[in-house]
Amino acid sequence: MREIENTLQWLGDTGNLRIIPDELPGDAVDLSSNDYLGLGIDRTLREDFIKTLTADSFLMTSSASRLLASPQRAYSRLEEYLSDLYGQPALLFNSGYHANTGMIGALGGKDTLFVADKLVHASIIDGLVLSGSDFRRFRHNDRQHLRNILARYGHSYRRVVIIAESVYSMDGDRADIPALIESKSMHDNAFLYIDEAHAVGVCGEHGLGLAANLHGVDILVGTFGKALASAGAFAVMKPALHDFMVNRCRSLIFSTA
Repeated sequence: MREIENTLQWLGDTGNLRIIPDELPGDAVDLSSNDYLGLGIDRTLREDFIKTLTADSFLMTSSASRLLASPQRAYSRLEEYLSDLYGQPALLFNSGYHANTGMIGALGGKDTLFVADKLVHASIIDGLVLSGSDFRRFRHNDRQHLRNILARYGHSYRRVVIIAESVYSMDGDRADIPALIESKSMHDNAFLYIDEAHAVGVCGEHGLGLAANLHGVDILVGTFGKALASAGAFAVMKPALHDFMVNRCRSLIFSTA
């Protein structure tokens, strides 16, 4: 316990101690949230949504994993809707964190190399560490550095997964997704994984993000918890990858929906 207390003291002394803040007063404007479109504070939208709920149509919880026969038609309907929008099968997750750690873990293994942009989100980094796979980082948005890594190491692995975000949360800049697709196409064993958490709802045609209409992205991750003002996340991918995740993604298999 002394070590824990010393760590907290050090964090405080260096100005790095995190605390959970209280709510802001009602007349304050919070510019630190991810409510990009203001939907989360739209009272009319909330009222309209509540009017659609009935005791028969609204369940408080599924009480089970998606892989069990619990009431989950609402999930299937949303996945079907997303599939129609993106043109590929969709899969729901409890959060973007669950999506990234689970799917990266499923793709990982001793025969997989991950190559990730230096500024990808912590959930991706945690997924890389938990996967037990080899991984390397390329300099932020540096296409040539990525290609150098792929050329040097890619042939030594059965699978290579390139990971980037379409819009980076801390800097607000964008990845050159066509260049990432081109880099991936140079290697037959490569996959491209794009996290669109900060693009869905605000970027691209119909707000579907920057990669929705680009052929060559194997997994696209989006979230409901930012611009779309709800909770949870989704991923769209090719049918074989969808079925693979249903069988190998631990954050989906072992988590209550």
